[in-house]
Amino acid sequence: MSILVSVIFVSYNNRALTLKSIKSVFASKGISKEQIEIIVVDNNSTDDTVSYLKKNYPQIKVIPNKKNIGFGAGNNQAAQLARGRYLLFLNTDAFLSYDSLQIMVDVLEKQEGVVSVGPQLRYPDGSIQLSGGYLPSPLKVIAWMWWLDRFPIIKKLFNKPYHVIDKTWHTKPQYPEWLMGACILLRRSEFLSVGGFDEKIFMYAEEVELYHKLKKQVHKKIFFTPKTKVVHIGGASSKKANAYRLIQELKGIEYIYKKHYPQLLYFIKAVIFIGVILRVVAFSFIPSRHETLIEYQKYFKSY
Repeated sequence: MSILVSVIFVSYNNRALTLKSIKSVFASKGISKEQIEIIVVDNNSTDDTVSYLKKNYPQIKVIPNKKNIGFGAGNNQAAQLARGRYLLFLNTDAFLSYDSLQIMVDVLEKQEGVVSVGPQLRYPDGSIQLSGGYLPSPLKVIAWMWWLDRFPIIKKLFNKPYHVIDKTWHTKPQYPEWLMGACILLRRSEFLSVGGFDEKIFMYAEEVELYHKLKKQVHKKIFFTPKTKVVHIGGASSKKANAYRLIQELKGIEYIYKKHYPQLLYFIKAVIFIGVILRVVAFSFIPSRHETLIEYQKYFKSY
């Protein structure tokens, strides 16, 4: 029986979560285990992830790296070896529902005009996780970084924001322009046709750059389905982690402009710079956001 889906993980010192996520794949219904291939790229973990997987899960293809090559590069490494018609990029802290894989595969099987599909993401407490939006045009970046999209009147002018913060949006089928890479399904042929993830983005915003290439080169839609839910821990327990992720995302956006729209690079850097200043000033008056403030201040050191 041929492989239908290659499920790809990039792990780094999180054996327990990786195993939990793998088990959620094994519990999938509607697609036989013989049609599922699991590939784990380990970015030089110092725990026993590699040895444990090789000993207890011989059916899993484990690729041990001698250094941490990053999220995008690790996924690309696995995609080159994958045999499945579809690639599911799944974070090690994301856990499928029993029907997630079948529902997402059905979308791509039935909708040739869709290049990628992602599920509704939820935090462990059951609350909806914001997980998609529209490609970061200059106006969208301004609205996002300067908090303009938080004002009801101005918000109406940006009905397709970079980050969709309206949780009701996440309860309905949508055609966004990018989805969080915690759990996304694509056709292997189309992923490889655009060169996969840009490996110069070490982590965060690499999916935005990928979807930008897919839109420009493949000319197909992206589909968000709330029909199935995937639990994603993400930064649920740490404001500091969320701030770090945002800073890395900002650097990723700057890289996207440098690569695709160099004539707008300094403008977008100025927009982001002002936005970070606004956050530093605001969080200076909130004691509970001290760790967040420190992460934002680190952004200025990159200049």
